Amino acid sequence: MGINEKPKDAGEQIRTLRKEKGITLKYIADATGLSISFLSLVENGKSGISFSNMQKILKCFDSSIHDLMENDNGKRVVKFEEAKKIRSDADNVKILSLVINSRNKKIWPGLFIMEPGSSMGEFQHQGEEFAHVLQGKIEVTLKNPKNEEIEKYILTEGDTIYYPSDYFHKYLNLSRQKSIFIAACTPPTF
Repeated sequence: MGINEKPKDAGEQIRTLRKEKGITLKYIADATGLSISFLSLVENGKSGISFSNMQKILKCFDSSIHDLMENDNGKRVVKFEEAKKIRSDADNVKILSLVINSRNKKIWPGLFIMEPGSSMGEFQHQGEEFAHVLQGKIEVTLKNPKNEEIEKYILTEGDTIYYPSDYFHKYLNLSRQKSIFIAACTPPTF
């Protein structure tokens, strides 16, 4: 799939994974706090979903956002136009996976393209990660899960942040243009 092609519907992919795992909508609703009706709308392509809610759902399957991206075993080089793309209409953000078959890697790198004013998160997962801003201005909010202490950082072109992924983390594009950054996490648990 090229960068300009429409990715597979995330709701349809979530439904497929849920059915493969034999999990009910009620189980997911109880585990995530999301309503069954909302989950049904997402699965049927009638509602958008944020990356943070997508991540909550996928945790129920012992999966991650990587499982929604197609795998192409054996490729070492990913041309930009071949990068696997996932987007969230609710977040107004595109993510391109910069590796193929990320589940079999020790690190996952992604290219994030955030529209003006868009935000994504709160995320929380295992591991460590960094983000490096290529364009724009991004506010990163971190919340320590142990003491609820909040840290906020403003990153501009050339800035990098590194933090434990088990901190709740959120990104906000403060720019009037697209903000673009590269991020990577290890292990690939995003």
